Amino acid sequence: MLQKNAAPIVIVGAGIVGSSMAFFLAKRGIKPLLVEKSTAGFEASSRAAGGVRAQCRDISAERKLAMQSIEVWKNLSRDVGADLEYIQGGTLRLAATEERLTELTAQSAEELADGLYVEMWDRDELYRRKPFLAAGFIGAKYCPTDGVANPRLVTPAIAAAAERLGATVWDYTQVTGVDVTDGRIAAVRARNGDGERLVETPLVVHAAGPWTPELSRDLGFEIPIVPSRTIIGRTEALPSMFTEFISSHDAGVYARPDARGCLHIGAVGRPIGDFEEASDDDIRAYLDKRVDLIPALGEAAIEEVWTGMLAMTPDRAPVIGPVEHLEGYLLAAGFSGHGFALGPGVGQVVSELILDGAPSVPLDAFHLARFAEGATFEKGRFQGMG
Repeated sequence: MLQKNAAPIVIVGAGIVGSSMAFFLAKRGIKPLLVEKSTAGFEASSRAAGGVRAQCRDISAERKLAMQSIEVWKNLSRDVGADLEYIQGGTLRLAATEERLTELTAQSAEELADGLYVEMWDRDELYRRKPFLAAGFIGAKYCPTDGVANPRLVTPAIAAAAERLGATVWDYTQVTGVDVTDGRIAAVRARNGDGERLVETPLVVHAAGPWTPELSRDLGFEIPIVPSRTIIGRTEALPSMFTEFISSHDAGVYARPDARGCLHIGAVGRPIGDFEEASDDDIRAYLDKRVDLIPALGEAAIEEVWTGMLAMTPDRAPVIGPVEHLEGYLLAAGFSGHGFALGPGVGQVVSELILDGAPSVPLDAFHLARFAEGATFEKGRFQGMG
């Protein structure tokens, strides 16, 4: 038997982005329905690297969004009533080539102009501060206000806080379709252990990560999101070496500490176009890269390994905002590995868009229409929209 419900807003996907939206909407008295095919944060959000950074955001619009998100992160543990193991231990982006160093130096000028404090370290300064690094790096960019949090704690805590404020959370519920009447959202169809559901609603926010294109395709438009596999290993507890999230694009590897004193080692592969899990060979190849960053890690035991999925767009920037010609439908997907850091800020800003009509951080640069033929996307400015 078809069960009928109603909700002022339906959010599809209870990752960190969708759960944060539900939380900020509920804080302002709106009681959304948050629908998740598994459980809150179980998919990509719980398997993230855990970095919370604003530096090295290549698109100026995303940098401002990241800086706003860090302001949210500062008080998030208090606001949701749970320890999220968030610390502002800084991030360090390494350069092994002159080309990379030039890139980081140019970014530092833009970041300082945007109000983000960063420092450039030359080779001597880098190895004076971090003598444990592998040889071959020629400099780095450091941002002290960046940090890390525990992905396994964050999203469930945000979703639970949203529920306490009046949001409804449906776990293990698959959205099967969206009904449209006269060019506007009318209802969401879903299925769970209780049977078929029809939820009447005027507004749907689609935040389903790499799975977003499946439902959007049924609505008649394509979102250029491709799945990409991420691989992360956690070492045994080690003597403290650093507090920063340290990464090298040249070596293709990163490391960051957790609250237990373990180090998380990770790397991201190329977009793969499917949802297959990593093979044992893939895992070994990526984890072997840890010695290219910190040679001493070659002796550290790996206690746990996991994989996850990222939602990659062609320009590595998210798709956020309304879709033309379909009233009442918003997207918040394609974060390209940035969703964990940006999620709380996006939740706040999209709630402002919904309730106030004007977000505190401009979102025009993230419009889906930027991928239309003839559109360009440069320096965070969207051109050719319409």
